[in-house]
Amino acid sequence: MSFDVCGGIALVGTGNVASHLAHALAPQIKWVFSRSFDHARGLADDIGAEPYSDFGMLARIRPGVVLVSIADRALADVVAVIGNLDCEPLVLHTSGTMPKEVLEPLSPRTGILYPLQTFSKGVDVDMSRVPFFNEAAREDDLTLIDAIAASISTSVHHADATHRQALHVAGVFTSNFTNVLLECVDSILGEAGYSLGVVRPLLEATVNKAYEVGPHAAQTGPARRGDSAVIEKHVAWLPDRYKNVYRVLSDLIIKNHNL
Repeated sequence: MSFDVCGGIALVGTGNVASHLAHALAPQIKWVFSRSFDHARGLADDIGAEPYSDFGMLARIRPGVVLVSIADRALADVVAVIGNLDCEPLVLHTSGTMPKEVLEPLSPRTGILYPLQTFSKGVDVDMSRVPFFNEAAREDDLTLIDAIAASISTSVHHADATHRQALHVAGVFTSNFTNVLLECVDSILGEAGYSLGVVRPLLEATVNKAYEVGPHAAQTGPARRGDSAVIEKHVAWLPDRYKNVYRVLSDLIIKNHNL
């Protein structure tokens, strides 16, 4: 789906999420802003946009949309530096945890363009499969936000702050916690002389089965069987830094299955 933003899009931020959105939404993004001019120039050059480190230029440029994609901890400071934009653009942020109201000092037209995905620079993502969860202060602006999302993804949804919090927490469990557990696996296997690759078929089968029959029915292993002898043997063998993690997750499985 194509869309057109009168005045173009100004992107504020050059981090992981911003970089992927910049490439996906080019050439609609006309300007890239960052506190570091080198960072702004690096991303802007990639997509054929103009770089700026002076946030005051936003008021002079008068973009139709301002897309703020920065870390939550920096959002309030950046909003304060930009100040009120009297051209009243549609101002969006991409956070899963911050309410759209944090953008009100910039414009009365605020909204959210939240992609539920993990992004790292240099790691390709199929943006057409990334779910976007949108929100807007004004109903007519929601149509534009949806069009922006639909121009790069086939999965476009709506979510208010409460639902977005649930999505973000679910994302942490799905991605961040899985990643740290795989880091544990990598360490355990590495010390035994194996690579992380040996569990890839197991990981893929686990995910596929969870989606086929549901994660509850898909569960197997010593905790699912209530096999305390194996659990204690594993805990005794594990390095101290992993013992509590193993116990907590095993206890959760036992409780979930009423064992």
